[in-house]
Amino acid sequence: MYTTYSAIDSLMTPAMPPVRKSTLRTSTAYSRSGRSGVEIASVTGPLESLHGQKVLLLADVENLIYSARNLGYKVSFRMLGQRLQAIARSCSLHAFFSRPQGDDTLERYFQERGWITHPKNIEEFMTHKGWQRHANSDNDILFHAGNLVTRHDADFILVASGDGLLAGDLARLITGLPKSRHVATVSLAGSTSFRLDARTNPNITFNIEIGLDCLIPA
Repeated sequence: MYTTYSAIDSLMTPAMPPVRKSTLRTSTAYSRSGRSGVEIASVTGPLESLHGQKVLLLADVENLIYSARNLGYKVSFRMLGQRLQAIARSCSLHAFFSRPQGDDTLERYFQERGWITHPKNIEEFMTHKGWQRHANSDNDILFHAGNLVTRHDADFILVASGDGLLAGDLARLITGLPKSRHVATVSLAGSTSFRLDARTNPNITFNIEIGLDCLIPA
């Protein structure tokens, strides 16, 4: 999937401590529901296990943008980054997204909010079926994630996506590395694959839901 950029402008190591597995919906405060009738947590969480930890966040930006749009909201990436950085010992924020070649709108948006950007240029090419448009950044995320995870001393890897295939594969690959890491997901209510449920997925420690404190009404 690729982002509609006209809409974005208006969005605009010691041994690992034990962490108790939590369920997909852990917060007890659900004060409002989104456009689709899905209940949304008032506060992003749970975040307690990240206290004092070194965190690496890998964000599938388009997945988060479209998931929030389905609820009638926009993600405040500034607030999301600040919430995580406030509780963690350190938190490195990485944003992955596709863009038309030469368009740095989204890149500047994230950089101004303290994120490290990994843009993928949308490609158009001729095949036997005619002109094809390739905008999916999943392969780029997998490649760069491998680089970042093996070079980073993070205790927790946060995969910010509700995509079951992408986030599930990332969790499986990360937990298969020699160094022990915890993997958690960050996603939105109503747009998180059951495959990512920490209660049943042995590669995922817990699930973080983006709450209303990090969302802006669309």
